[in-house]
Order: sequence, then C-alpha cells, then structure tokens
Amino acid sequence: MLSGFALRSSLPILADEVGTVMSKPLLEVEIQSEGNVSIAVIRGPVDSATIDLFKDSLDPICLPQGARVLLDCKGLTYLNSRAIGLLMKYHRSLMVTRGRLALCGLNEKLVRTLDLLQLGKSLVSYPTREEALVALK
Repeated sequence: MLSGFALRSSLPILADEVGTVMSKPLLEVEIQSEGNVSIAVIRGPVDSATIDLFKDSLDPICLPQGARVLLDCKGLTYLNSRAIGLLMKYHRSLMVTRGRLALCGLNEKLVRTLDLLQLGKSLVSYPTREEALVALK
C-alpha cells in the first residue's frame, strides 16, 4: 500500500505578453492510509494542466478491486469535467467490485456543481474526514 507520499505537478512559470511572470497553481495529491481505507489528500485545482497527475495519483488506489477510498477534498479548489468523469469511473468500477469511494471536505461551490450535474447521490460526500472514515469501514 502506498502511504505518506506526495506528488506535485511541475508546471513551468509562465510570462504574459508584457513579460509579467505568472505561475500556475500546483496540484498536490498525498496518499495516506488508515486501516483498510486509502486516503488521497488533494490540494489545488484539477484542470487540463493537472488532470494527468490527478489520474496517475488516484489510479493505484482506485483501480484495485474492492478498494475503499476516501478523497479528502478540503484543499481542492476546482474540478474540470474530465476530473468529474474520472471520479464517476472510479465510483462505478469500485461499486461493481464491492469497493467504495467517498469524498469529504468539499467546498460549497463543488457540492453545488455535483448536485447540478445530479451526481451528488452517486459521489457520496461527507462534511468531515472522520464521518467519511466511519462510513467506509
């Protein structure tokens, strides 16, 4: 089981047309475990620049059959449509193999987005990490 490591995207520092230096926000995914639950602590945005890192970080914990996975989204700032689709793929494949995927700590904007897409019932979200861990065990 992977535990206690963090991955960061290595995005270049960009300059706009006038030469002002801009840096893109980084995505961090730290994998932890508690009992039989794998936990991914996500910080930053999941967008077109960071989706590959997001997928590469979550595949090892979400693809094994019967896995119990918690995504701690307290530091998550944005999910693009590809990321939402990936979460649904993980959810479906885990349900088929009697695993579970849960989210916790989503900000109100992301909760509303998932509800508008009618995914709020499929992607189960808990207010706190502790509540989610109790539900996954």
